Amino acid sequence: MSIEREPSPDHDRRAESIESDSEAARRLLQRPLSESELATQTREVARPIEEDAGARVSLLLFECGGERFALPGSVVRRVTLPTVVHRVPHRSNAVLRGICNLGGQLVPAADLASLLELDASPEPRDSPHRRMLLLGESPDFWVVEVDEVLGVVRVDPAGLIDPPATVRAARDHLTEHLVELETGSARVERVAMLGGPRLLEALARSLA
Repeated sequence: MSIEREPSPDHDRRAESIESDSEAARRLLQRPLSESELATQTREVARPIEEDAGARVSLLLFECGGERFALPGSVVRRVTLPTVVHRVPHRSNAVLRGICNLGGQLVPAADLASLLELDASPEPRDSPHRRMLLLGESPDFWVVEVDEVLGVVRVDPAGLIDPPATVRAARDHLTEHLVELETGSARVERVAMLGGPRLLEALARSLA
């Protein structure tokens, strides 16, 4: 699969030297982002992420429950620092954590790890790497908290792999495609790409 890092908005795209696809993916997955890189990535995805004009699809890579996942950029609206989540009496449950205030707007917050039936996150709640993702469309926004945002990649839709037909867990049901990323040493890692509409529907069901 052909993959490259999403270019920074602060550089002239035509003048920027593009890294090889495999090298870009390897660097993205093998080391943590520096503070400056994290700031750049956060600014970059703190706006609607759209499909690339060259027919490539932008994906946000992140870790949750110690596993790596991808979300289509079309469903991600913001990446923010974690904020306080307030429980809703008689409504909060394993998935619905409560509500939080983002820019003056009250948004329901969900536990993505619980929804995906993942083990408890190895990252503590106060980890500096943790981020919140604002998903969906107004007024039906959702917020989920993830262990770490790894960055943005662009992929050729033709290279996306259909997941196995057997549904074993919630994460399988919510997985729309698998994405192959080269991580060095001739090793290829398959990352589950969650389907945007499927995820939002599952989140909405937690309100029932």
